[in-house]
Order: sequence, then C-alpha cells, then structure tokens
Amino acid sequence: MTKKLIAITLLILTIIPCLRAQRKEISQARSYIKSGKELAKAETMLRDAIKKDSSSRQDPRVYASLLQAIEKQYAEGNEKLYLKQKYDTTQLFTLTKKLFDVALQLDSLDALPDEKGRVKTKYREKNIVMLDRCRPNLFFGGTFHLRKGDNERAFTLFDTYISCSTHPMFAAYDYSKNDKRMPEAAYWATVCGHNADNAEMTLRHAEIAENDTARLSYTLMYEAIAYEKTNDTEKYFETLKRGFNLFPTFSYFFPHLIDFYTKNGEMEEALATADKALETDSTNILFLYAKSNALLNLGRNDDCIKVGDRIIELNDSVAEAYYNVGMAFLNNVVIAEKGSQTTKRKEEIKKLYIQARPYLERYREMAPEAKQKWAPALYRVYLNLNLGNQFEEIDKIINEL
Repeated sequence: MTKKLIAITLLILTIIPCLRAQRKEISQARSYIKSGKELAKAETMLRDAIKKDSSSRQDPRVYASLLQAIEKQYAEGNEKLYLKQKYDTTQLFTLTKKLFDVALQLDSLDALPDEKGRVKTKYREKNIVMLDRCRPNLFFGGTFHLRKGDNERAFTLFDTYISCSTHPMFAAYDYSKNDKRMPEAAYWATVCGHNADNAEMTLRHAEIAENDTARLSYTLMYEAIAYEKTNDTEKYFETLKRGFNLFPTFSYFFPHLIDFYTKNGEMEEALATADKALETDSTNILFLYAKSNALLNLGRNDDCIKVGDRIIELNDSVAEAYYNVGMAFLNNVVIAEKGSQTTKRKEEIKKLYIQARPYLERYREMAPEAKQKWAPALYRVYLNLNLGNQFEEIDKIINEL
C-alpha cells in the first residue's frame, strides 16, 4: 500500500466517526424538537452540525429542523407573553431575527435547481406564511432596541424587515407596495445609522425613508450628514439644497448651505439663498445675518449697513451685526480713499470713521475675546480720528496678539 493510499485511508477512517457523530447529534436534536423539550439545546446541536459538517451545511433538511427548533421556541415565548407570564421580551425579538436568518438560508438551498435545471421549492410556501405572521415583530423589536439605545441591534431588525421587500421568497406579498409601515421602518433604520455614526447604515434605506413625509426633514438631514462624513461633496450639496428648498426654516439646512457657499466663495448664491429664506420669515435674525455677511463679502457696504441696522433694531444682542456694520463703514473708507483727497472727501472719510466707531466699540464689549477682529479695526479708527489715549491702549493690545 502506497504512502498516499495509506494517508487517504487514515483520513477516511478519521472522517467516518465524525460523520456518524454528526448524524447522531442531528437525530438527537430532532428527537428534542419532536418532544418539544430542550429546544434551545436542539438548536445548538444543529448549528454545530452545520458549522462542522459540510454535507449538513448543504442539506435543506438540517436547516428545516433548525428552523423548527427556533419556531417552537418562538411559539413558547409568544404564549408566555399572551398569558402574561414572566418572559424576556428581548428574547422574542432575538428569536424573530433567527427565524428570518435561518428561513432565508433554507430558502436559498431550497431554490437551487436540480440536475435538469428545475426549481421546485419544498419549504417556501409554508415558511413564508409563518414569516409574514412574525414579521411585525422585526419592526417592534427594532423600535424596542432603539429606545434602549442599542442602535446596531435595532438596525439589524429594521434592515431584515425592509429587505423582505426585495427577496424573491416574499414576491407575492409585494411589501414595497402593500406594507404601509415600510417608510417608517426605513426612517428608524436611518436614525439608527445616524446614532451609530455609521454613514453606510444611515444611507442604506434612506431612499425608502424619504417616503415617510412627516419625517422627511430629518431624513434629509441625516443623509446630508452622512454624505459629508464620506466626503461626497456633490451629494452633500444636493441634499442641503433640496432640504432647504423643501424646509427653508428647518434649523439644519440653511446655515450649512450658507456655510457651503461661503467656503466656496459663492457669495451671490449665499445672498440669493438668504433672500429666499427671508421670503418665508422677514424678521428671522439668522437669515438677516446671513444676508448681511453676504453683502459685506460682495462689497455692497451700504446695503450691509441697512441690513445690520435692521438686525440691531430687532435684536440688539447680536454681536456680529455690529461688527459687520462697522466693517462696512471701514470698507467705504477704503473706497473713498481711492479718489482725489479734496477737503470734502476728507470730511466724508472722517465721518465714516466716526460712524464705524460706536459699532466696533459695541462689538468689543459684546465679544471681548475676539481681539483678532476688533483690535485691528479700532486701531484704524482711533489712529485716523487722532484719539491718543484710545490709540495707545489698542496699540498695546495689538502688540500682545
């Protein structure tokens, strides 16, 4: 006998006892299932067989037995809840997820074509009836875990609930069309992804979540945050713009859209966005400030002053409004200084410094920590108005920056 043949023989002699042991385990598990006792143990034995034995791993009958073990545990849990006996609700949701995982694995084997290419499913018809009946517990389990703060576990339940709509096994139910709860489930899945700081999870069902119109503003916000996290600038911008157009007063979209335009130097777009927002609320301080800032950056100083004064009229505690008005006056100084310096022109320039002063001093009072902004501006004012004491003080502050 050659060495190779000896090795093969030894291997076979090693495998055969293992296979016998696996068959014995499967047989014992089925006995437990039939008796309705030791169901959790039966589940463990069948899972071990699938894990250790490749033939069991490809055998639909083993999966069918595993599914039956889980289904009976599920029925027992349901009965206890119905009878108001002590039972861990979490376990019922765990069993629901197991039912779907195993049933879908079974179905993938059950739907394999035979040697003639024919597909004859043996278990599908019975299993889809059972799963359809249990499916609402995927939704309720998701909301249960979400309330508990377990976002990843909640997501897996919502994900399974939603994924049924595209699985061939459930084609006859057409969940996408007939299940009115689908958009809400997708919304909560999106929330789970956002809470878990996982962009892929956030975006996976966001398109379906958008059909939950009552929560659309939040769905779009979560999408935008996810796109920003993944550096998908194009989709981030598109989502911000869409969100703003639909919900101009929602707290997220407007400031982030303005910030996007500002960072990219698109101040005309920022101004147009602020004007559109003001059409919905003409006294909104945030909208007015965004307009003031855009006007200042565009060099439309007189308009900036008017808007800034309007902000102060509505709310005199907005520090940046004072700064913008003061800087608009100083920008006008720069423009005036470019012309010929006639006596009249010099008087105009002095007047502009005088007008800028109270706004910048008020800004200093309100934002003392913002020295980098108000110190250079007040330096110019005090220098050109020949205010010696004030100039010396501000000169000292600038030297310390």
